[in-house]
Amino acid sequence: MITAPRIETVYPNEARDALAKIARFFLFLSLAMATVVPHSFQAVEAATFFLTMLICIVLIRRDAWLDQVMLTFFLGAAVTALYIWVGYTNGAPRSASNQTLFVYIIAPLLWIVMSTALFQFVGLVRVTTWLVWMTWAAVASVAAFFYLYLTFGKGAVVFLTADANVNVQGGFAAATMLVYGSMIFLAGAIFAQPLIIKGKVARIVLPGLMFIAALTSGRSALILAIPIGFLTGFVLRSRMRDTELTENTRSALLPMFLLGLGSLLMLVVIDILFDSVDLLLIVTRFWDELTSGGGSERTEQASALWEGFLDSYGLGVGHGVGVPYIRNMLFPWRYEVMPLATLLRVGLFGFIAYASTFLLYGQRFLGRWSARDLRAEDIYMIGGLVPALLATATNPYIESFVFQWMYFLPVMALAVKPVVPEAEG
Repeated sequence: MITAPRIETVYPNEARDALAKIARFFLFLSLAMATVVPHSFQAVEAATFFLTMLICIVLIRRDAWLDQVMLTFFLGAAVTALYIWVGYTNGAPRSASNQTLFVYIIAPLLWIVMSTALFQFVGLVRVTTWLVWMTWAAVASVAAFFYLYLTFGKGAVVFLTADANVNVQGGFAAATMLVYGSMIFLAGAIFAQPLIIKGKVARIVLPGLMFIAALTSGRSALILAIPIGFLTGFVLRSRMRDTELTENTRSALLPMFLLGLGSLLMLVVIDILFDSVDLLLIVTRFWDELTSGGGSERTEQASALWEGFLDSYGLGVGHGVGVPYIRNMLFPWRYEVMPLATLLRVGLFGFIAYASTFLLYGQRFLGRWSARDLRAEDIYMIGGLVPALLATATNPYIESFVFQWMYFLPVMALAVKPVVPEAEG
């Protein structure tokens, strides 16, 4: 009697299965640190990320999408190596070269490897569930920060950020919290695909709390992430798979309508309970900053960077080399207007090389879009990625080893295939 050949399981032995469980724990811990307490414990975060990456390198499997993304990574790494040398010849300090090596080569590789492991051994559905949990934690951390600072003073929250401050004077509300950077992605993602949230009540409450946190953050990029995410989801939901289309298009409108009513109610409550907060002033200041291109400082910075780019004939001046306009006295080669800063450093062709990862992602995403093959999780991820990318016009989040998850997690989420049954989701 002829029997079918026995198919080997994914894990050849118990040791590999145990390693996968350890990897899941450290992946959750790393993602939680990066989203909820970014840069608050830099040494611990860096050590945790590196340990997680080492475990994941041993564990991850060969993947066609990973191979393609790695080609763009090596292209960017080659550009980085070249322009570190160009910058050195143009007088860039050694510290700038070391930072560039870490931020542009080591950190992206770290997040590519960890993201691959997440989608191979945890799964896209569970990862988005984790991110929703972390969104609750991020919102709670904002509320706790305001309460502790206003009640007990700076000393109660200085462990989260050395420059802790809360400003609720003159009708304005703002705080120096690094979690606002993560919330740009989380807010855009939630408003793009609210049905990722389990529970009808939670679908109203969590986006509503996110809306209030954004409005009182003093961060234009975070406030802007909400309409960008909403519009992204509104446009893309009609291109979902047939198995998901009816449920998502029919049931997404009611939560968003109720969310609008709930947000208005919360605004009225805030206006009544907190006399020092003037919501009209907050909206006015946000609009002024938006129409001025991020404020006068960023406008002047952009002008100086563009002139420097033109003076280099579009070839770039190298990493670690700045322009006469100095924004950061400690690191004078750093700027917030990242697109123009990148053009200054590595020129037009280097800029395209760095963008190749996202161009590859865009090509693959458009293929899914044209085939009506988008998953709810795909819309969630791009809903967070788009405002995070746009935020680079005024904030250097992509140059932070902690915040780079916002850029590489969606890219790998699009097409990395799971290798264990529980990750298929």
